[in-house]
Amino acid sequence: MITPIVEESRWISTLQSLPLFDPGPGPVAVISPHPDDETLATGGLIAALRLRAAPVLVIAVTDGENAYGQDNPGLRETRRSEQAAALRELGVSGRNLVRLGITDSGVAPQRERLVELLASYISSDYHVLAPWTGDFHPDHEACGWAAEEATKQIGARLSWYFFWTWHRGTPSLLEGMRLANFPLNERLREIKWNALAQHRSQLEHPSGQPILPDNLLAPARRKFEVFAAS
Repeated sequence: MITPIVEESRWISTLQSLPLFDPGPGPVAVISPHPDDETLATGGLIAALRLRAAPVLVIAVTDGENAYGQDNPGLRETRRSEQAAALRELGVSGRNLVRLGITDSGVAPQRERLVELLASYISSDYHVLAPWTGDFHPDHEACGWAAEEATKQIGARLSWYFFWTWHRGTPSLLEGMRLANFPLNERLREIKWNALAQHRSQLEHPSGQPILPDNLLAPARRKFEVFAAS
């Protein structure tokens, strides 16, 4: 089990007074390395955008089939179904979900191909949200790198989101970054939590050691989500 090296209370005190994050008027594309990343890090924002009928595209880079190692027949389909159900809770329909099918835990060797794929789905009017290139997971970092390259090519706006940073990083690591937070009211937090509950395979496991034990979910319960300008 991963124990965060910085207590959540310290993160809260560091982050709660940030400037407000404005996604802007255009369509938003969320790049998700694994099913559940989009919900954990940006679920509240997605829900807020969809409540006002703003267009949101979710690009699922992998299907998360190797979350518990490579000997998990059926996990791919389970996670695909869980992600689709979670996105429905957030207001995103299947026609706005793109699946790239890159191998889970194998994004880095495919990152040049990922740049091409991302550039084929987004255009200059998009605001792209991608995991930070320093987010302490090879797939997250590769997705962030590919997003940066693709948005440079097409002239789209890019912002970072975070997940593993909250567990493996420290506030000093983010010094100098242009951080902002997006406040979540009670309704948005409820929608986000209902969406996250769809990812049952990540919240429970026969071994008793799921990918997302309760101690890793504190950032997802915050009254805000954090983003950074690239």
